[in-house]
Amino acid sequence: MLRKVSRTLALDRPVAVVARGGERLDSLVAKSPSIVPVAVDWHRTRDLERALWKVTKETGAFSLCVAWIHADAPEAPATVAQFVRGHFYQVLGSAAADPSRPDPGRRERFAAFPDLSYHEVILGFVPEGRGSRWLTNEEISRGVLTAIAWAKPSTIVGKVAPWAVRPR
Repeated sequence: MLRKVSRTLALDRPVAVVARGGERLDSLVAKSPSIVPVAVDWHRTRDLERALWKVTKETGAFSLCVAWIHADAPEAPATVAQFVRGHFYQVLGSAAADPSRPDPGRRERFAAFPDLSYHEVILGFVPEGRGSRWLTNEEISRGVLTAIAWAKPSTIVGKVAPWAVRPR
């Protein structure tokens, strides 16, 4: 879903893309030679740390990070943040805006990294007629790129209210 973000950023800088590997990562690298593949599973914290250490040893710390890491890999965002000296954009699903589940201290966890500027990008939905739909890959990419350009602490892509009309 962040393929276009990776390719756009890779137009003027090397971009490390963390993914489990496979055909989609190979295809991305083939189309954008300045993309550095980091084939590792977010869930494997030690492997992730070793892979990022290797990349940053060769390229230096990341000055910009866009990370969409699902909640089932809770240690991965902080693991990645160790290697960032600049802006860290955490892409979050609409559940991050659920009024019944207040912010579980995301910002505070990243305050421990003094060289990091934390930003969150919350992906919402698009109201349509009497219902709503989830964002398309294009809308997600455009929203994340806009969030990077604005550099605000928090950006919502689409809508997150009224919460009751989100797609199910």
